[in-house]
Amino acid sequence: MRIESVTAHAFGPLHDRTLPLAPGLTVVSGVNESAKSSWHAAIRAALCGAPSARHRPWTGESWRVAAMVSLESGEVVAVDRDLNDDAAPDVSLRLGLDRTSFAATACVDQAQLLTVLDAANGLQDHLRRAAATAGTDGTVEQALQRLTAPVDALRDARNRLREAETDLTAARREHTRYLELSTRARSAAAARARLAVQEHTASLDALSARVARLSELQERFGDCPPSGLAAQEELTHAVNRALAAWRAAPTPRALTGPTAAALEAELRALPDFPVGETALDDELRVVASAYATASAVAAAHNERRPSPRTTAEPSVLRGLATRLDPAAGARLTTASIDVDTARQYQDEAAADAARTQVEADVAATRVQEIAVPNPFLRNALLALSCLTSLVGVLLFLTGQQLAAIGVLIAALVAGVGGAMSRGNAAQRETAMAFAAERATIAAQARSVLFNADRTLAEAEGQRAVAVEAARVHDSAVAECASLGVPADRETLWRLANRPAWEAEHADLMSEVARTEKAIRVELAARGKVDASMPVPDLLVDYETDCKVRARQAAMAAHRPQLSQTLADRRQAEATVAEATAAHTRALVLLRQAVTAIGRTGERPEDLLRAIAEWQRGWDDLLREAEDERKAWAELQSLLAAGTLDDLEATLSAAQTHHTALLETALRYAACDPVDPSLAAAADSLAATVTEMARSLSSVPEAEEAVQVAAAALAEVTAEVEAIDLASRYLTAAREKVHSTIAPALENTLRTWLPRVTDGRYVDAAVEASTLTVRVCAASESWHQAAHLSLGTAEQIYLLLRVALAQHLASEPCPLLLDDVTVQADDARTRAMLDLLLQLSADRQIVLFAQETAVVEWAHERLGERDALHELTPVAA
Repeated sequence: MRIESVTAHAFGPLHDRTLPLAPGLTVVSGVNESAKSSWHAAIRAALCGAPSARHRPWTGESWRVAAMVSLESGEVVAVDRDLNDDAAPDVSLRLGLDRTSFAATACVDQAQLLTVLDAANGLQDHLRRAAATAGTDGTVEQALQRLTAPVDALRDARNRLREAETDLTAARREHTRYLELSTRARSAAAARARLAVQEHTASLDALSARVARLSELQERFGDCPPSGLAAQEELTHAVNRALAAWRAAPTPRALTGPTAAALEAELRALPDFPVGETALDDELRVVASAYATASAVAAAHNERRPSPRTTAEPSVLRGLATRLDPAAGARLTTASIDVDTARQYQDEAAADAARTQVEADVAATRVQEIAVPNPFLRNALLALSCLTSLVGVLLFLTGQQLAAIGVLIAALVAGVGGAMSRGNAAQRETAMAFAAERATIAAQARSVLFNADRTLAEAEGQRAVAVEAARVHDSAVAECASLGVPADRETLWRLANRPAWEAEHADLMSEVARTEKAIRVELAARGKVDASMPVPDLLVDYETDCKVRARQAAMAAHRPQLSQTLADRRQAEATVAEATAAHTRALVLLRQAVTAIGRTGERPEDLLRAIAEWQRGWDDLLREAEDERKAWAELQSLLAAGTLDDLEATLSAAQTHHTALLETALRYAACDPVDPSLAAAADSLAATVTEMARSLSSVPEAEEAVQVAAAALAEVTAEVEAIDLASRYLTAAREKVHSTIAPALENTLRTWLPRVTDGRYVDAAVEASTLTVRVCAASESWHQAAHLSLGTAEQIYLLLRVALAQHLASEPCPLLLDDVTVQADDARTRAMLDLLLQLSADRQIVLFAQETAVVEWAHERLGERDALHELTPVAA
């Protein structure tokens, strides 16, 4: 597969930008903020989707990339991926890879390379992750090592969770009651303040409206009443009466269905209702439910009877349960192993420190034996010693202790050489270099010995704690044996609580007897008395009788409905007759009114149209006169209560009082609307809340205890259940993957390793069980890849990623490399670039880099199948 080009329509800082890619090696270079990482992420997102949220566009809502991809079969695939709603298929599927395995094999960034080079066994661990877990942060071996959770801790976790939940329930109940009372007290105070505001607002609004209306009417009339209009003619009254009668007259409707006579005949044919109950009544049902519940609770409680019996005091049993710790022995064993391991490590470190110190002393003595009689050379060495000492002191003051030690040792060697020099320059320089190297190794060995001593002290402290825990556990087990009780925490707690269980069981059996007596009394009142029959059977017999009566009642169930239907039919027929008569009378009056006003018409709509035309002119005049009369009457009513000046003075005083009420109500602005009836209880509720706050329990502390106990129980349960199954599946999966991938890695390394190492290493081997990589030198000596130089490790890591991509993909897979040379010096950078150029002969490689040395190399070495893109900073 080859990526022809990638277009970032909207991706991070990129908008409508296209990056063409060569079939061989494409070098994309640029300074910081030139969007190199954004292009790397855009290529991966175009092929597989699922980009990081930090690559969302800087502006706009669109998030879109596109790419042109050529397959080995000659097919060209155009990808246009909307990353906000990604429905496009992954192009990596054409290679036989999903998006996760593509990222684990074809995408390499600076962070992955640094981990391989810096961490111990980094090459082997990264190879396992890429092979076994598609590049995630773990391996199968690490997972198998973690599957050792203690199973016995499950009982302890359950007991702690039960106790914490009980405490939390009590604390929540108290806190909920306190919050309810607090809310109710504040609501009562808010209700009192709001009620005062509402009541005064209504009176203030009414007074304001009254002042405004009085001012308006005085302006309108002054002291002169309205003239009005003459009363309407008798003709107007007649027309209005006719219209009112017509509008009030109902419209007759046509009746359907059977007549009243037919319904009466059907009603006479129905039978009467039977006598007696047709179903269990609520009272009997409640008593029966209580009996069933009491019996079930007593039976369930009996199953939890504590055993075996013991004469030990409850406090003794509780103390034994608290002292038991089944995991103490395992912890002691682990602590002892840790102490032995730490002691062995300390012994090795001490021996190594002693050996390296002896070597350093011998080398220093050798330097002292070589003297230089030349005064000029001796003076130069002494001056160099002084200058190096000054540099060492400066490094020590800046916090670089290791570098300072090395520089000071070099100063010592130079001083000794200057004092003891006898002209043998080559021998002196060799002795000085060797002495400095031995002194540095000795300082490092002393540092390792210090760390080993500290590790041993910590391990011994942990073992002492484990020994004490095991002693307390063994003492508790022995005491349990002497009392004849099992050494089990849960059993001991149940035995300690046996008196409470027996009292509770007696209460439950009393409740069963009481409910059984109650249900027999209820059945006897209904005629069912049989002392030999169990209560459940007696209930079934009574319910059967009710069902028989219910079937009889169903035959006569239609009588009330049919009676109501008959009554409704009779009423409907009477209503239709009345409506017909009223409609006829109203139509006669309407025709008489039309004739009186000099109009004609036969149909009701023609008669109404004629009256409306006649009334249109009169209505406007009548409306104006009526409005004037009502306004004058309102003015006289307002003046009867006082003048305008009196009302304005009253309004000013009311507004001042309203402002004071609003200030009081604003203190409760955050309260929700409440019932005004709470205002009377505000003072008593506030006193109750103050008293209750003095004795509240802490709910957060109880919740935290429950969370800790629940988390511990969930963790132990999950580990116990999953250990066996996970171990089997992980082991089988590791062996299968390793047996398939190891030969592919060996073949690739054998092909490329001699070329990229100039023939220094000619063969390679990959252990199928551990994926440990070893290489063979031309001298037929084998070495682990993790122990080689950093430059060789870099080259092997890239070759392994090529091998994984080649093995997992169905055709040559392109490689996307981001800043893999940023930590290398110029010589190692050129060596790595030469390796990538060789690898690009049979697969496409895209390299993102920011160093000037990479650009210079690209100008010198890239050919026709390759390309160099130099990016410029993206505008902010």
